[in-house]
Amino acid sequence: MRYIVVILYLTFTAALASTAGLKESYRHFAYLDENEKFQMYWTANDTLQMIDIAIAVQTTGWVGFGFSPYTGRMPGSDVVIGWVDNQGKIYLQDRFATGHTVPELDTQQDYTLFGGEETNGMTILKFKRKYVTGDSKDLAIEDGTTKLIWSYHTADPTAPNVFTKHEFQGTRSINLFNRIPEFDKPPLPSDVQYVDVLAKNITIPAQHTVYWCTAIKLPELNNTGHIIKIAPKLVKGNEALVHHILIYDCIFEDHFHGASHDCDSRNMPYGLRRCRGATVIGAWAVGGEPFSLPAHVGLPIGGSYGSRYVVMETHYDNPNLYSGIKDSSGMRFYYTSQKRQYDAGMLQIGQSVNPFHMIPEGQKTWQSAGYCPSYCTQRNLPATGINIIGSILHTHLVGRSLQVKHHRQKKELPFLAHNPHYDFNYQDIMFLKKERKVLPGDQMTLICGYDTSNRSKITVGGISTRNEMCLAYFLYYPIQELSACMSYIPYASFLPFLNSLRATGRIPPYNDYPSKAPYVWNVLENATFGQGKYLSTYRKLENELPINHWCAARGRRLLQEVCSKMLVELVSASYK
Repeated sequence: MRYIVVILYLTFTAALASTAGLKESYRHFAYLDENEKFQMYWTANDTLQMIDIAIAVQTTGWVGFGFSPYTGRMPGSDVVIGWVDNQGKIYLQDRFATGHTVPELDTQQDYTLFGGEETNGMTILKFKRKYVTGDSKDLAIEDGTTKLIWSYHTADPTAPNVFTKHEFQGTRSINLFNRIPEFDKPPLPSDVQYVDVLAKNITIPAQHTVYWCTAIKLPELNNTGHIIKIAPKLVKGNEALVHHILIYDCIFEDHFHGASHDCDSRNMPYGLRRCRGATVIGAWAVGGEPFSLPAHVGLPIGGSYGSRYVVMETHYDNPNLYSGIKDSSGMRFYYTSQKRQYDAGMLQIGQSVNPFHMIPEGQKTWQSAGYCPSYCTQRNLPATGINIIGSILHTHLVGRSLQVKHHRQKKELPFLAHNPHYDFNYQDIMFLKKERKVLPGDQMTLICGYDTSNRSKITVGGISTRNEMCLAYFLYYPIQELSACMSYIPYASFLPFLNSLRATGRIPPYNDYPSKAPYVWNVLENATFGQGKYLSTYRKLENELPINHWCAARGRRLLQEVCSKMLVELVSASYK
């Protein structure tokens, strides 16, 4: 038995040696499978509009790799199949999938093979292709989330066009472009420590949607240090229940440390309630991975001005109403006393979460906007502005795209963030290729695209995964008091329209004003707009009604709240 273990160890070590050069040759790396047997390395060259890829798979048979048309399924995919035969000859075939059969050979071979080998039980293939090939059988490689498919077999094909069905296969959503290169990720310093911000072994309630809050005191430091890496810590087996986690910087009395309650229950201490929706210092959602901050920034912790107390808000999504499941999920913060050049912060923008964020039923494409107006940035940003490093974009199940438009003195600048192929199950941080400056007086508009073609009732804004959100979280430096900049159309503006729907039976009967939870959700979630005049009226209202906005600082301290018809012009222009 000992000899078998030694052989396996030597084989594994040799395989690592075979791929060591790949990590040095390519800017990015990821495992495509949970067992870490299918490795992908790549470098994207925007100047040449070309992507160089290497795949290293623990097999001596054929391997398949490709781009799915944002479905994660095989039909419509743009794929390559490659292998190394017993004589050392390397094969790579550009193919396209029309169904769940062997992909067809493309008459235009747009993938260029430039290396490969089979060594130590591993097949390595190196190839490249243009972002856009001009071949109708190839998919364009674009910004935002990319859906990859992969497969492999333990044996080579019996002939170049004769394949045995794959033994292993899967899909992986990934961000190909907005990532920190592997060799730019700073090593952890010698004094690095970590603190786990976790739920306290709670029993997840047997409810569809629960937001659970946990108050935690962070380690005390003599001087302010920096959080330099954040990693999710999910309890194995609970991944399908933990939807997202937000960690808010807060100030509360020591005796609240360890408090753990349903965020919306009467048991939630008043001293902690104001922490929610305030200054975010950590954010994770479904599919998010550990990430390191760039070498020149860190999130301040401890000391005289860094985060000392936090409230962790965990969203549990439990549509099957499972009971008796314990959870201690959360995040791990890696921190150091070796301060970096800049203190970083997080800024939330978008549309306030409320049921009057209504998305009509039966719409293939519908857009909603949330924005941070010039009024807010003019009063709360320094003259030198702030530098945006990255973003986390967030909608729910019917979200399909997000983009953050950036205006300065009525001139539109390039997007601050853009994901045209949003995947609810992969909400990872997107680092900008180049940092972007936001100056006082700039305005940011978040536009969220939705697809409700499979829904027969309107979708409303809310905390459930079946409700919707339109939010963006920016990682930036240097840190400012401003932590949230949001907009909304006030309820009273919609009341005449809602009353007209009630008169025609398109909305359930209601007494008084349907303005408070949960009553308002029960009413609006069962309403319909149809495809006629009411839909047109609602579309017009969204573009013409006055819009409120609010700006807040640490502890949800309100900085400004303004209602201005002048702001409507900005939002209307953003839809064009």
